[in-house]
Amino acid sequence: MNSVLPLLLHLLVAFLAVATALAILFPRQPVLGVPQHWGLQLWQLSLLAAIAGLLLGDWMAAAMSAAVGGYWSWRLWPRRAPRDATEEAAPLLRLVSANLLYENLDFERTLQGLVALDADVLVLCEVTPEMRRHFRRLEMTYPHALDTCAPESFYGILILSRFPLTLRSTGVGEDPTPRHIAAELSIGTDTISLVAIHPTNPLRFSRAHRIPAEFDAVADLCRTAPPDLVLIGDCNAAGWSSYLRALERDTGLANDGKTRPSWPIWLPPLVRLPLDHVWVRGRVALLRTLLGPRLGSDHLPLIAEIGFRGQKSEVRSQKSRN
Repeated sequence: MNSVLPLLLHLLVAFLAVATALAILFPRQPVLGVPQHWGLQLWQLSLLAAIAGLLLGDWMAAAMSAAVGGYWSWRLWPRRAPRDATEEAAPLLRLVSANLLYENLDFERTLQGLVALDADVLVLCEVTPEMRRHFRRLEMTYPHALDTCAPESFYGILILSRFPLTLRSTGVGEDPTPRHIAAELSIGTDTISLVAIHPTNPLRFSRAHRIPAEFDAVADLCRTAPPDLVLIGDCNAAGWSSYLRALERDTGLANDGKTRPSWPIWLPPLVRLPLDHVWVRGRVALLRTLLGPRLGSDHLPLIAEIGFRGQKSEVRSQKSRN
């Protein structure tokens, strides 16, 4: 036992060092840089390794683990959040984003779960053609709809809204543009640009090479959008990843910087990854963001309470008319 524990510690420290080096050296290489999305777990393991090193008197292992932990502490530290909007922005709408998982066939459970969330706008991804047909029933509540669903496609995006939508652009992930829908959302006299995205999963190795260009295209979409903007979706990237940090820096988008572990739901929260995100810009404000209940997918839905600075909202009166 005395020889096994130091060996296990050295293997753990070596793993931490290699994974962290890959994250630092290859931030825009989707496959080699994939450890960056597990930064929270690497930080947790580094703390355990540092404690083990101290207990075993292995100062080199303790020092290397502490260095790894220090790096990830800096990387994970919450970014400066936008100014507090809770007092200056009137509530406008409740926005729900959910990856429904194309393998999920329990359509009725998912539909009832979405209805229970009482959203004003639903942004859904991994919507199959069969799922889209089943969800036609929702259009009694959400009369305005846009989608990229197509025959033989497992990765459609569907936006259902109580309020009028004007399409700006779409993408199905077959060119440099990622899977997305960009639209204008009209709420009374207010108009908000809404961009829903679902970039490629880096674990899909045959298509992972697309990821840097996809996030560059998302940045272009946001730069050319009107100033009052909401960007939302399953990003297949952690909030501290190089892709999302660059996206925030280049577009002026911001969120509260908090970690919400949304995938996969069968793991404990400390081991899950925060892949589902929402950002705002301009007069749009994030009043509250939280994860919702299980809907039969491997993701938890993301719920965002959106406000609008400078005007009182008409959302409740319009919602009752719809």
